Amino acid sequence: MIKWIVSDLDGTLFEGHGETVFDLSPANEAALQAVQNAGIEFSAASGRMIGYGIHLLEKYGFPQIRTAGFNGAVCYDQGQFVVTHALAIRQIRQIVEITRKAFPQCVMIQVQGLNSERILANLQDPIAEHVRKECAKLGIGQVMDFTLDQYLDDSQGILAGKLSLTFDSQKACLAACRQLSEQLDHSCFIAQSGERLLEIGSGSAHKGVFIDYLKQTYSLRANEIAVIGDSLNDAEMFAGADHTFAMQSGSPELQRKAGHIVESAADAINWCLDYNVRQV
Repeated sequence: MIKWIVSDLDGTLFEGHGETVFDLSPANEAALQAVQNAGIEFSAASGRMIGYGIHLLEKYGFPQIRTAGFNGAVCYDQGQFVVTHALAIRQIRQIVEITRKAFPQCVMIQVQGLNSERILANLQDPIAEHVRKECAKLGIGQVMDFTLDQYLDDSQGILAGKLSLTFDSQKACLAACRQLSEQLDHSCFIAQSGERLLEIGSGSAHKGVFIDYLKQTYSLRANEIAVIGDSLNDAEMFAGADHTFAMQSGSPELQRKAGHIVESAADAINWCLDYNVRQV
């Protein structure tokens, strides 16, 4: 029987959302209700801040909140951070130096803290105002009143969950991904989460960390876990589960690793529900 379903958010559960990312499609919302009715545990694992997974599960009525943020750099279980893998300040300095020197096409550098702090390179940039509005609208995160360079001089105890680099083109993003991967020599986890977006975290962090935590803490076997995703940063989760679903709109590389290709998260969830019925 499938006892636990873990889903990515962007491009997966958030696919086809309404006004905000938390306004899920009717099909995905109904699927989450069906999961609860069937007594199956459900978690979110995202590259976003941990607050997104917490808010989603609370909004849709899940009594047990277990979720992962920053691609596994932080795992949360019912009010506690049970796993944390922060990105070291020295690593951030190195990445920022490489990026500024080699890639003037980088239009935004942002540090996101484990407690949902946002630290920007330029507080006067129009992008900074967009980020402030997003935080206010969703009630998740806050833009700090000091810059990235000030943070690198004095971190003020803020632990970095992720460094985000946004480029002006897909070509520049791919080039930066290649160069940073070579120069950092696997000391960091680098994921291309969009055509122009790189997300960089601790080399100890990946979404598979969350699957390992669930298996160890709740005595789960791989055949009792289903995972849904759309990007290569979901591949580590696939390695720990027997039931794997890749979005048809997502990464071809991930699709090749998946047991099933689906059009929506709801399709994957409904397959899991039907599978359990067949096991009775």
